[in-house]
Amino acid sequence: MEDDSEFVVPSKEAVRSPLSDSLPTDGDAVICRIREIERTVIDSEGMIESRDIDGSVEILNPSAVDRIWGVSLHLDGTNLTSMDEDVIKLREIQPDSSHLTRYTANPEPLLSIREIIDSEPVRDDFPSISLPYTNEPHPVKVRIEVENVGSESLIDIEIVRSIPLEWDFTPDLGYSISEDALIWKIPRLEVNEVKSLDLEPKINISSTQTIGSGEISATYRSPGLLSTLVPTSLRASTRHVSYVTATEGERPGEWGCVCSFENASSFSLTMESASMEVVGREEPLLSISGMREVVRPMAKWESQSVPYASNERPRFTQRIQSSVAPAIDIGSTGSVILRSKSLPIVDARVEKGYARSRIRSYTEDVVQTKMKIENVGSATINLLRMVDDLPPIFEKVKLSDISVEIGSKAVDMENMRLDIVDGRTLTVEEVAGHGHTIQLLIGTTSPIALQPGEVLTIRYPATASDPAATGVPIGSPCRADLSSERHGPVITRECVKIPAISVVTQRREVRTGKSIFPGPELGQHEIRLLFTNTSDTPLEDVTILDSIALEFEMLSSEVSVTTGRIIEVNHSSSKNDRSEIHRWGVGRVECGESIEVVALIESEDLSADPEAEGSLGAEFGEEAEVEPNLPKWFGEDGEWIHGIEENLEVPVPVCAVCGGDIPSGGLICVNCAETSAYESVASEEEE
Repeated sequence: MEDDSEFVVPSKEAVRSPLSDSLPTDGDAVICRIREIERTVIDSEGMIESRDIDGSVEILNPSAVDRIWGVSLHLDGTNLTSMDEDVIKLREIQPDSSHLTRYTANPEPLLSIREIIDSEPVRDDFPSISLPYTNEPHPVKVRIEVENVGSESLIDIEIVRSIPLEWDFTPDLGYSISEDALIWKIPRLEVNEVKSLDLEPKINISSTQTIGSGEISATYRSPGLLSTLVPTSLRASTRHVSYVTATEGERPGEWGCVCSFENASSFSLTMESASMEVVGREEPLLSISGMREVVRPMAKWESQSVPYASNERPRFTQRIQSSVAPAIDIGSTGSVILRSKSLPIVDARVEKGYARSRIRSYTEDVVQTKMKIENVGSATINLLRMVDDLPPIFEKVKLSDISVEIGSKAVDMENMRLDIVDGRTLTVEEVAGHGHTIQLLIGTTSPIALQPGEVLTIRYPATASDPAATGVPIGSPCRADLSSERHGPVITRECVKIPAISVVTQRREVRTGKSIFPGPELGQHEIRLLFTNTSDTPLEDVTILDSIALEFEMLSSEVSVTTGRIIEVNHSSSKNDRSEIHRWGVGRVECGESIEVVALIESEDLSADPEAEGSLGAEFGEEAEVEPNLPKWFGEDGEWIHGIEENLEVPVPVCAVCGGDIPSGGLICVNCAETSAYESVASEEEE
């Protein structure tokens, strides 16, 4: 597994102090103690959120009786700290006392730590952090890596990883588990050494809210410093006595001179140089430099006897340079905190619908199809594969027919790929023919960035050129495969309700007739016109027509309906050279309904023939629907779910767990919520 967000620092070479880090075996020593403490916080993206390095230089006088004076500490590397000078000078330090100098620094870290989480372990190429919304515990892989990027070995490293409630870790010999933390201890980590801990926990996902990975804290100790600060010289003086012993020999004027140095303190003193001179003479009797002679407490150092001949009474003097034996005590401690990552949940709600639920057989028609994918998770959806069953009544769809939008923003056609597969893959039972499967991949060239709460809408016209009657409604399911990351987990969501489409045969059949009878008076005739709708559907815009000779005049007309309902009649007439045409517009005529027109005509010419003009029958418009042709979905137990006009979304929300109805604004039904709560309580009681 690899991770681009790792926190990596370059390693650095060790810088050694020339001072000894060991105390003298006899006597006290002036001690230079340097401590540095690191406190670093790294955010979930691997960037440094905050970093503080606090240091202190302490010069200690451990003697219980002797003071030290003329103390000077020389340091290298102060330019990378907050210290103004590279020398600390002190007049004196009393017994059992010390002097403390504080500073800050901003050096490179000593310890690098990172955590790599892979939420789809079966794909080892690239790690991912998104999680699928599922009822089963989801396995993930976790690797914790620590690296010594400093110049000194690190010791007593302890990594503590908090365990969120959703995470389950199995015990192992490589680490220990407390109530809510995993503890991994590393006794020693050499320079540039990397150690890793591989874990395979499971995550329980109960909602679409993001899940925290847990914070990691690492502590360590180091015998070196984080900064480049190096003590190069530490000097101090304390009680001592030096003198020259001049002894005249048997022969007058011949002297034997000895230089002596007595350590009168509890410290070990280091003699650095010694010289013995005769007052008034330029050349010294004795000159020793580069000494590293250690004089123990209350001990004495003497030089070899140096002869000197003089007839006068010479005066002798000495120069001895010494310093209290120094010792250094340096070290660092640190803590590195790696913030918890947020693992988003991938989930979506898929809906599909047709604009209508019926089309006529053997009649070319186009039905608008709409699919809606709503991001109901907390992860951004970047890749979507839509699988849609195309019933055999429809022709193949072309990519140019399909429009995809996220809100009001259209998705470019170059970012999609369409494959049409023969046969339907989601339909369990074939109704007629084989049909096709639409496989639409969205996000081929760039992520679609469907944010939580956003809706992606797919529209295309389904064309039926010459469909045969289906007899029963055809189901047309769809499915969406979604992922947030190209190598992350893929979730599959089917449409919450399956839309239904039917091909129906609507046979038209009408009966029209005309009868003429003698009227109540001479020259009058009664005309009866009959229109009966025996079609499968009601007929709209029905108009009954009749033609009478110009010799006749229509005195009156009445329209009646066999069902007894009251209708609005629009009567009009027009003349031509031979006859007068009358039109009775009666509007909608229901199935099995008859309309009768009774008209009375009269002519002064008793020889006029009322049957000279024949019947003109009736005109009618489109078939009317017995019930509104609205979207329809398969429901539970054979029931239907009906939509409203021009609304292709499923009007009834369903439970994300069982598919049943849910209350408004909820994601799962009451039964599933109670079951989940009961299982949670039962689990707590078992623990």
